[in-house]
Amino acid sequence: MCWASALVCVLAGCVSGPDESGAAPATETATAAAPAGLRGATELNGYHLPMRYTAADGDTWESIASYFRMTPEILKSFNEPASVAAGQEIDLRGVSVPQLGAAGQVTGFDGRGRLLYRTRSGDTPAGIASRYGVPLSALRMANLDLLNGGEWIPPAGTVITIPDAPAG
Repeated sequence: MCWASALVCVLAGCVSGPDESGAAPATETATAAAPAGLRGATELNGYHLPMRYTAADGDTWESIASYFRMTPEILKSFNEPASVAAGQEIDLRGVSVPQLGAAGQVTGFDGRGRLLYRTRSGDTPAGIASRYGVPLSALRMANLDLLNGGEWIPPAGTVITIPDAPAG
């Protein structure tokens, strides 16, 4: 095989495959075609991170969890049905489910359409960023008024802003 053919093969694999985070390739819209092995659609947030997946016929908890690099048990804990049905929206981040490091709740929206989140004891910036699928740096930037140097641990009851998170 000549070097030009090899280069084309390598580039084709880089463009069509998932990135190192396991996320579907980013598109210009909020929905991306399902990755290889899954036939549904993946909803991405403004940071091109997968937030929801619309299941297709033949999808299982195991196949969805495997693609998005989590265990079926974690994925099921974010979603209620016992089995996956075609057309079902699967929450990939547990936005509506309290989690370790992110047990608080959404209290509404600010004047710019961003979520307002009331922290609970034990919440951490990393846990909140993970639950809502936003980079930690974006969460910190959205809450600059709360930073006081060093590690930022919001006290219980603090209302923080979640930038570009899904309303779900």
